[in-house]
Amino acid sequence: MLESLLRALLPPAIRLSARALATDGRPLPPTARDVFGPDATAEQATAYNRSRVATATALALYRTGRKLDELSDDALDSTVRALKFPYSRPSEETRAAIRAALGVLEADPAITVF
Repeated sequence: MLESLLRALLPPAIRLSARALATDGRPLPPTARDVFGPDATAEQATAYNRSRVATATALALYRTGRKLDELSDDALDSTVRALKFPYSRPSEETRAAIRAALGVLEADPAITVF
C-alpha cells in the first residue's frame, strides 16, 4: 500500500528515447575545425558547434514525437548524452538553441522528418 501511495505522490517519469547518431556507422556532423579549419575564431567555433548539437538534438526529439512544451533541462541534457556528443551537459545557450530548432520543426506543418 505504501508503494501505491508513493507512486501517486511522485511525478511521472519522462521516458526519453533517442538513438546515438553514430550507431549506424555514420559519423557525427562535422565539427567547427573540420568546416573552418584551424583559423576559426572562438566565437565562430562556439556558434557552429552549438548549432550542430542543437540541430541534431532537435531532430532526434522531433522524430520521437517529443513536444517543446514537455521538455525540461534534464530531458535535453539526457538527449544530448544519448546522442553521444562529447559534452556531459549542454550550456544554457545550447538548450535555448535546441528549443528554438524544435520550435521551428513543430511550427511548420510542411516539414516532414524521416
